[in-house]
Amino acid sequence: MIQRVRLVIGLRGSLAADQTARMLHVLLATLLLWMAAGFVSTIPFAPMSFPRIFNSLVLEVCYATALVLLRLGHFRRASRAYLAGTWIWATLVCSSYGGVRSPGALLYVSMPASAAWLLGSTAAIRTAGGCLLSALVFTVLEMTHGLPLQRMATPLGTWNIVVQAVLINAIPVGEIIGRLRETLQELQRHQQHLASLVDQRTQQVVEARDQAESANRAKSAFLANMSHELRTPLSVILASSDLLNESDPTPDQREDIARISHSGKHLLGLIDDVLDVAKIEAGKEDLAIAASDLISTVRTVVEMMRVRAEEKCLSLVYYQAPDVPRYVRVDAPKLRQILINLLGNAIKFTRKGTVKLQLSAKTGAEPGLARFSFDIEDSGVGMPQHHLGRIFEPFEVSNPGPQTGTGLGLTITQRFVELMGGTLVVKSDVGRGSRFEVELPLELAKESETYGAELAPGHAFILESGQPEWRVLIVEDDLESATVLRKMLTRAGFQVRVADNGALGIEAFQEWRPHFIWMDLDLAEASGTEATRRIRLLDGGADVKIAAITAAADASDRDEVMHAGFDDFTFKPFRQTTIFFCIARHLGVRYASSEGAGNESRQQAGGRPG
Repeated sequence: MIQRVRLVIGLRGSLAADQTARMLHVLLATLLLWMAAGFVSTIPFAPMSFPRIFNSLVLEVCYATALVLLRLGHFRRASRAYLAGTWIWATLVCSSYGGVRSPGALLYVSMPASAAWLLGSTAAIRTAGGCLLSALVFTVLEMTHGLPLQRMATPLGTWNIVVQAVLINAIPVGEIIGRLRETLQELQRHQQHLASLVDQRTQQVVEARDQAESANRAKSAFLANMSHELRTPLSVILASSDLLNESDPTPDQREDIARISHSGKHLLGLIDDVLDVAKIEAGKEDLAIAASDLISTVRTVVEMMRVRAEEKCLSLVYYQAPDVPRYVRVDAPKLRQILINLLGNAIKFTRKGTVKLQLSAKTGAEPGLARFSFDIEDSGVGMPQHHLGRIFEPFEVSNPGPQTGTGLGLTITQRFVELMGGTLVVKSDVGRGSRFEVELPLELAKESETYGAELAPGHAFILESGQPEWRVLIVEDDLESATVLRKMLTRAGFQVRVADNGALGIEAFQEWRPHFIWMDLDLAEASGTEATRRIRLLDGGADVKIAAITAAADASDRDEVMHAGFDDFTFKPFRQTTIFFCIARHLGVRYASSEGAGNESRQQAGGRPG
């Protein structure tokens, strides 16, 4: 029975599943029943009048029409009929029973909420405007006495209208609040979901960062180990070739030694290229600015590269503008690397013709500063325009072909130029050659600042007579490196001892009191850093000069090493000029050259106690 009643009075069709339609259906049915009951219940207390009967009939017809439209599936029409009926009822009540002071004004207040609930915010705004306009009209009529002031006959009638107004207002307001609550809950769920996603993404980012850092640490450890394992034997090979070259070899032997030295330098260059790119990518590459003889540096590179050019029957032409400042503050090794890479690249891809280097400078724009231009031009095969943007990428080669190299030279060159605050521009035409233009802003220096900055290479360094017997202690656990270094220093006239671990190095210092110590960093018993700290605490330890010598991949720990008490820092593979200059700089040692360059060597290397 109950199920049949539900089928008869319940909402059917497509709107049966619509919560708003169902609530409107209940509201209309409730209002119709309440109005009928209220009309009948007030008959004994109020006389029947035409306005009362007319108002009730109009409202019943409007609400009944809305109910029929709703059951037919016309929700928006039913909503409009419901709102129109409510407005008509409110207007009739206000016009019949005292204007805005009548209970009908309560219906004007409730209508915007109903419109928002049923038809949305636009309909609510329009309904509110209509209700306000209607109330304004009644207010004006009352103020101009154009509306009869008539009260309802009984309080029961007023109560009846108030109940209807509460019913009309309660359901929409309750539904709107319910929707707001659901929306808020949905927003909270969405916020929690987003927070969960953020936590997940953050965790993923943290894990990815940790993995990247772990990979970088592994790469750094690998590079450091590779550097140590490769540089140490390379140091022995290159230093031994220098020693052999000084022992008056035959022409054939000299050629063999030259091939050994050239191959060793080539291998060292490949290793340095890989390590330089790794340091640049890790942001560990820094500039070591020092006063330098720019013209001498460039000429040295040109003479070195001229040999390579002549091997290919090429002409290497160097032009230097007459007004180029000689002394500048620059990272000379990096500048040399830039020029070597660009000249080497030009020679490599030029089959015949000429390679040119032009050096010029512009001064006066800023005090103490000049802009130096290094233009390298070749008559080689050239490059297509679409390829120019890729030549500075790692492992790219300027031209395809059976050329040797890592493909890192131009990458390193560009990074070094940028690090020095300069620019690098390339121009090229296929079949006509290429032109690389480097511009560097360099601070000018005084000649006095470059005192002792260079030592002439290619000479057998021998101590000048009339000096003390300089004692040098070598603390090195690699037998070959220690042997080569000992021979180099002994041949020059130094008194030399060797200790193969840190503890023995400390003992040798206490027994022998050397003037200078070459200290390897990676030692057994006590590391080079620890041994240096302990030596500094001993009697006389504050006076001895100690230089670190290492095959590490980079100098990122240089500051830490220097703070540990070292006076200098040198990398393997070491060359004679590096070793002898370092000692001269700190002890004031004077050298005489075996080839008559003694005066030049003395002027450049000696005469200043360290």
